[in-house]
Parts: sequence; structure tokens; C-alpha cells
Amino acid sequence: MMTRTVHPTKPSQPLTPDDRLGRIPYAFRHTSATLGWHGLRVEHDTRQPASDIVHPPLECLWLMLTGEAFPERTDHRCDDARHNGDGLPHAVNLLPPGIESRWRWRNTIDSTHYQLSPALIAKVAEEAFDLDPARVHFSVRYYDRSSPEVIDTHTALRHELLTGGPGGRLCAESLANVLVVQLIRQMSNRRDSNGIIRGSGGRLPRHVLRAVEEHIHAHLDQDIALAELADVARLSEFHFARLFKQTTGLPPHQFVIHQRVERAKRLIAAGRHSLAQIAIDVGFSDQSQLNRHFKRLVGVTPKRFA
Repeated sequence: MMTRTVHPTKPSQPLTPDDRLGRIPYAFRHTSATLGWHGLRVEHDTRQPASDIVHPPLECLWLMLTGEAFPERTDHRCDDARHNGDGLPHAVNLLPPGIESRWRWRNTIDSTHYQLSPALIAKVAEEAFDLDPARVHFSVRYYDRSSPEVIDTHTALRHELLTGGPGGRLCAESLANVLVVQLIRQMSNRRDSNGIIRGSGGRLPRHVLRAVEEHIHAHLDQDIALAELADVARLSEFHFARLFKQTTGLPPHQFVIHQRVERAKRLIAAGRHSLAQIAIDVGFSDQSQLNRHFKRLVGVTPKRFA
């Protein structure tokens, strides 16, 4: 397949996730741009064409997860790092912010792109590791399979993008925090010997948990963000998510789904509304999502429960 070399005009400063889309010779069929996810952008396509592109520097940490159709006959270059030959499926490419790169491949590929904002990385470095963000550095990596955990979290974010569902923003932002922790632990060149997570124990105080639960119940029909709940608890998103799970046994997005199902059970028992209306009233996007989560948690469908 013939490829076309693309040399975008070099920007005066690193590109934002939105600016980037106008500088690359292909589009993505799936993007989180309209989903309100804070601190990250995820984009996916199963048919990225053969390309030869000089990619401008980005302001974000940029990662790519390859799928089943991985790049063949590649020539990738960034700083002093280079990859020649075939790529690998289900592997991670990582490029630090602010660096121009060259990408060439000869076949149609399946890949997912992730951009993590400097603000998110700095927040996790400070709050989870007690690190000065300036001490956290990442090196170029091509087709890395050294961390199954990092690959699993990338895959979970891709699944959230493609399937969505109630609590999607909360789930994605929680996964983004987990991913940054994993990247700092396993793929960074941090200049500190003290990269240990602080506060490994502890639970949310009872009054804080009550305030969070009241907020969830008051906004159950809405798309609840992790940042909202962390603000109620007056904690960072990372510490809130960790303490919430230690206190309730569930991550925040799963707890929200459980509360939606519990409210649905009460509304079904009251018998005043249709199942389609109940699904919307408790925060599910449609009746099929109510059916799926209800059956998973209760053991029977809503119709049979009624």
C-alpha cells in the first residue's frame, strides 16, 4: 500500500489534544472529546491507514496501545530512540511531552491513543508519591509489554470509550488516576528514592462518607464525576478513590451503579412508572443498561422482579 509523507507546519508551542486532530492525516471513529473526561483524551480507530508522518510535539504525555492489526515494516524515530521492523500487538508506545516524532508504517492498523495532561500527572506525583512533578520524567518506549497492569488499564479505558454506560466519566477518571500511578511506578525515571504511596491505610470518616452518599443520592439521575465526590470529601481524587474503596469495598463508580439499582428496586416495587422511565430516573442511559446491571446485581431481570 502506498503511503503519503506528511510534514505538518511546526507549531510555535506543543499541541493540545484538540489542536492535534488538525495536524494528523487521519481521523478517529471514537473519541472521548465530547464525554467530559477531565485530564485525559482517548481516541480509537480500527482502520488507521498506512502513513508516513512527522508528528508535532504535544503538551500531554502520549501513549498508544496497539490492537490485533499492529504496524508492519515500521520506521519510528523520536530523539535518540528508533524502532525499525514490525511492531507488536497489545503493546504500549510512550512519548514524553514536547518532542517531535516520526511515524511510518505500511499497513492498516488498529490502535488506541491516550493523552494524559501535565496537570493530572503533576497532581498524582504530588499527592500519591509526595514527589516534585519536575522530578518525574518519561523516556520514549516502543512496543513495550513489560507491564501487564499498564496494558490492562489502557484496555479498560478503551473499553469504557467504546461501550460507555452510566458512571462513565467517573470510571474513566478513576482509571486515569490508576494509570498515572502505574506509569510513575513502572515507566518513569523519577529522581527520588522515596516514590512510595502515602497513606496506605485509613478509611473515610463517617460524616464524610455520609456527605458523599447524600451527594450521590441527590444526583443519581446525573453523570457524577469523580472530582465532584472528591470535592465533597475535600480530598484529592486519588486519595478519595482509594479511601472510598477501603471504606465501602467498592470503587466510586461501582458504588454509584449499586445505588442506582437499589433505587430502581424501590421504584419497581411502587409500580407507578414504566421500566423505561425508571431507567432514566435512576441515571441509566436506557432500559437495556438497567436490565444488564439489575440482572448482574439482583440475579433476575427488572421485569421478573416486578
